[in-house]
Amino acid sequence: MMSNTKELTVDVRGSLCPKPVIETKKVSDANPNAVIITIVDNEVSRDNVEKFGKSRGYGVGIRQDGKDFYLTMTPNANSVTEVSCEPMNYGNRVILMTKDYLGEGSEELGRNLMKTFWVCMLEADVKPSKIYFINSSVKMVVNDSVHLENIKKLAELGVEIAACGICLDYFGVKDKLGVGSITNMYAITDAILGDNIVKL
Repeated sequence: MMSNTKELTVDVRGSLCPKPVIETKKVSDANPNAVIITIVDNEVSRDNVEKFGKSRGYGVGIRQDGKDFYLTMTPNANSVTEVSCEPMNYGNRVILMTKDYLGEGSEELGRNLMKTFWVCMLEADVKPSKIYFINSSVKMVVNDSVHLENIKKLAELGVEIAACGICLDYFGVKDKLGVGSITNMYAITDAILGDNIVKL
C-alpha cells in the first residue's frame, strides 16, 4: 500500500443491504483514489460489497474477525479510470409503476422491497427520465406515503413524476398528490409506444 494513499473506513455493522453498498459507494464516489475499508457483520453484505468493489475495478481483500468482515478495497489504474468517467448513456428510460409493491406473491414482502427500490434508485448512477404511476401505485405519490420523500428527491434530480388522474380519482386521493403532476392515459400510452419502458 502506498504511504500517501488516503485510507477511509466505512463501518456499517448492524446494517442490511443495500445500505452497506450504498454507503461504500458514497465514499468511493467522493474519494476515488482512496483505500476504503468497509466493515460488515453478515455474509450477504460481505458478498455484495465485494461485488461492488470489483465492479469499480478495486482490488478487494477480505479479512474475518469473529462475526465481522473487513473488506479492503484498493484502487488501481483500472478503478481510477472507471470511477472518474461519466456513467454510460443508456438513453431515455421510462418506468411504469403499476402497483404499490414489487413482484408477485407476498404483498407484505413486496412493499418492503419497494422501500428498498426507491433507496437504490436514488443511488443509481443512471436515472430514468420519467416515472409514470398507474392503478394502486398512485398511492406512493400522495402526502402520507412512506415513499414520498425518496420520490421527491428523484423529482428534484430532474426525473419527471406523473400520476394517472383517473387512478387518483378512483382511490380518492387526487387532492393528496404530494409530488409530480397529474397525467392521462393518452400521455401514458404515448410514452409506452414511443419510449424505452420498464414495467414494475
